Amino acid sequence: MTGLLGKFFSILSGAPKHGVQESKDSLNRFMAANDDPMDLSFVKRFTDGGGYFVYCGSHIEIINNLKGAAEECGESHYFIPEKNIFAWFKESGLTCVSDNPLDANAMASSCHAAIAQTGGIMISNLQTAGLKFAQLPTIHLVFAKVSQVVNSLSDGMSAINKSHRDERPKSIITLKGKLDESVMQAKVDPNKSRLIYFFLIEDHLFPEIK
Repeated sequence: MTGLLGKFFSILSGAPKHGVQESKDSLNRFMAANDDPMDLSFVKRFTDGGGYFVYCGSHIEIINNLKGAAEECGESHYFIPEKNIFAWFKESGLTCVSDNPLDANAMASSCHAAIAQTGGIMISNLQTAGLKFAQLPTIHLVFAKVSQVVNSLSDGMSAINKSHRDERPKSIITLKGKLDESVMQAKVDPNKSRLIYFFLIEDHLFPEIK
């Protein structure tokens, strides 16, 4: 796992003032406490596909890692359709835009599930204000609870059916890193130019996510 650890925290490589060591310690706690292959399988496939992963075990780690990601990608204005994420960005000194994606070059959202078998992240119109995949900014910060990591796509669909019985998603898309084999082999795929930061957060720190 040594090589993998380096990639986990490369998003903070240029921002030591934001507390890289604290994040490394937290990831070690995550790996020690979660020896389920399903969790690590997702992380391995997601990072192999060019995605960036950060585990957040406390509120201060969410803020520090968010500052580090913003500094790394060079964006301070974010399109965020979901209001429950606003507080973290405001605390980090970042600007939130909720009505027009053209006002920002990056965005943030929650997700429905993270799929261990593929390293993909399921999101839908419920998290994108109904925008099509190609309309989304190419820098995307995704927030998920630990319990949202599931084994397969069918497990992800089951989770959606269970948590959104009254408001079913109209369209579901899968985010993947631009180096994912399926993305690279496809002639046309919006993921080809997409930069994804995945924040995995302990459930009690983000109870609003369904």
